[in-house]
Amino acid sequence: MNTSKIYWAPASYSETEDWNILYPEPKNLFKSVLEQKENNLEKQNNLFLCPAVKSLFEKIIVVKCPLTSHYKIVDNTIVPVSDNYLVCDTPHKSNIKGSYLFTIVIPYVFFSEEDIDMTMTSPFFSNSQHLQYASMVPGTFNISQWFRSVNFEFNIWNNNEFKIHEGEDMVYFNFNCKKNIELIRFDLNEDLRKILNTCSNSSSWEKFVPLAKRYKRFKQSRLNNKVLKLIKKNLL
Repeated sequence: MNTSKIYWAPASYSETEDWNILYPEPKNLFKSVLEQKENNLEKQNNLFLCPAVKSLFEKIIVVKCPLTSHYKIVDNTIVPVSDNYLVCDTPHKSNIKGSYLFTIVIPYVFFSEEDIDMTMTSPFFSNSQHLQYASMVPGTFNISQWFRSVNFEFNIWNNNEFKIHEGEDMVYFNFNCKKNIELIRFDLNEDLRKILNTCSNSSSWEKFVPLAKRYKRFKQSRLNNKVLKLIKKNLL
């Protein structure tokens, strides 16, 4: 295989609405930055020819904000104040002094056949204006051994508001693999959603368990094979 296949899907759910409309196809960071390069670049000191930069950027997927949204903290509650906005939630209090934690509810799910760790971070090489207000809460897990959705959780630093604009780079997903990645979109049907919900809510039915034990359960129950089989039946 010349590429590492990364299966992905929108994980937003409603019984009456289909929110796939808020999920454009993501692209890797190298292609995104390449669109902004200067013409007539020198061969020396050329960012785009640096193998260390290129090999990293080609493994990072950029997700852009689909809708301009403005929120304010009123009486310790996050409140949308723009005419249009992405749905938000407050899953728990911030664990850091002088900050406020909230989630923009636009979940994604990723899966792979290969043993690949995925890390979610703020867009550290993008001119994203929302970074003046907050940072993405980062995290890493193995997307071949666990099937859970990821929401965008932000920690607001010493501010009483948060703004993000449509088209702004919102988050990076970094896939730790040697080969270039191939993104393949699938439809999250009801069978897949049930498995996703079980994994995503695992802390409610088995508390304070390390990821290694969750991975072991997932593999021993052969859910990795079942998920992959269902995904391949629902490719877009």
